[in-house]
Amino acid sequence: MISSHLAVVNYPELVYFGAAILIVFLVLFAGFWFGWWLSRHQTTLSPYSGMPLRKGTDISYMSVEKVLRFLYDLQEYDNRMFDLNRAAVCRETGRIFPECITWYGYIKVDWSFLQKRFPGRFVSWGSLTEDQKREIQKLHHSLAGFQTDFSSPHSIPRMIEPQYAFAKPGPLYVDVDSKVLVGWKCVPDTELEVLIIQRPKTVRNY
Repeated sequence: MISSHLAVVNYPELVYFGAAILIVFLVLFAGFWFGWWLSRHQTTLSPYSGMPLRKGTDISYMSVEKVLRFLYDLQEYDNRMFDLNRAAVCRETGRIFPECITWYGYIKVDWSFLQKRFPGRFVSWGSLTEDQKREIQKLHHSLAGFQTDFSSPHSIPRMIEPQYAFAKPGPLYVDVDSKVLVGWKCVPDTELEVLIIQRPKTVRNY
């Protein structure tokens, strides 16, 4: 003969258990709601134009293809393709900032984008002396595509003046220690620009 024993749960225990489930649900709901609200109300301004950035999802399919083709053709690990759905773009300059969409779906970009792209002590190309420029040019195969004609004389990147901020292509920066170049290049047949890393020819990236 098999006897079964049924656990007896009293009414107060059921109330406490139900209340605990309800509290957990409310906390989760509040977290998601706050993230949604934050994504709709947080505005991130472009470091260059001072105007709101827009998401990379707004870029047309044809332009996305051209950006990815441009990066693919470089065949460089430092400048590999990235997910434009997780990028932001400056409407006024066309400059694309990769990997800046948060978990909540809002844009997060500030002047630390340079350090995230390549850690270093960057100065503006225009702040270098002519001798320093010639020295750097000797270290690189070519500076084609970079902005070397019209650059801010201020060494600190964030101190850029409007006339230089809106020039195309965008600014070129130099790491004073490694002589690595980080600068904007135009994507052919578009108004878009991507931030390109170029190491000196004497430094190999294995």
